[in-house]
Amino acid sequence: MIRRPIDHLPLFFKGAAMGVADTVPGVSGGTVAFITGIYEELIQSLARLGPERVDDLREHGLRGLWSAINGNFLLAVFSGLLIALFSVAELMNWLISHHRVLLWAFFFGMIAASVPLVLMRRRERRPMHWLWLGLGAAVGLGVTLLGGGQTPDALWMVFLAGMIAISAMVLPGISGSFLLLVMGQYEVMVRAVVERDVLMIAAFGTGAVIGILIIARILSRLFRRHHDATVAVLTGFMVGSLNALWPWQGPPGTGVGPRGHMLPAQFEALTGQAGQPALGALCCAAGIAVVVAFSRLDRSRPGT
Repeated sequence: MIRRPIDHLPLFFKGAAMGVADTVPGVSGGTVAFITGIYEELIQSLARLGPERVDDLREHGLRGLWSAINGNFLLAVFSGLLIALFSVAELMNWLISHHRVLLWAFFFGMIAASVPLVLMRRRERRPMHWLWLGLGAAVGLGVTLLGGGQTPDALWMVFLAGMIAISAMVLPGISGSFLLLVMGQYEVMVRAVVERDVLMIAAFGTGAVIGILIIARILSRLFRRHHDATVAVLTGFMVGSLNALWPWQGPPGTGVGPRGHMLPAQFEALTGQAGQPALGALCCAAGIAVVVAFSRLDRSRPGT
């Protein structure tokens, strides 16, 4: 795909949206990439990175290498992602602490609205796809039911957490931030970003680079060989992740289900926090509106 320089600006903002999403436990940057129509190109571009690119460098120089890896696309997306990740980490931490219900309502609306849009990316319509969607939903639901753990703050653990979290971050519906919470590393990394702890960030980043290169190659092969089934499974991941984003959740053992889902009035009575059903509905609607806006920016759909 040939792009003019101005065409890379929307890619920058889509990358920034991915970065914002990746700071929130329960939301996946991969979901945003899917919603905005850049997911498959992102995976295919990342899959091109590897030792085999040395031949491109030798034969065609830096320009040939840059073209081979779709460098302009990756630069635009990851520039937006990294700038957003570092600039909004503190803000998102504050929103999670003070306006969790409204933030979760916004992302709940976003992901719920994106499910049918993403499913439309199948090239054919087959009944078997619903089975794959159900399998993906079961896996996504299972991930949201994992409990938080405690792990050491050592650099080796941060490196490992980077590998695991980034693999999840590029999977729609499976939140890398949530897995960091499960591993007990979320607060560690938010603090490292806020305090600009270069050593911690470098350890996490190294693990992330290795992890994303591995998962990208796996997904790239799946898209080439089993495109529609892969889309269905990834859509299922998104459906399952909605369990973690229900805005009104009480302590474990309360409400309905392991995550304590409840209605706003029950939430307010049990927790003493404002249920804010009207604002919650408004934020949910805002999330839906964002998805609709992003879908209109998507000029190229797979299979068309």
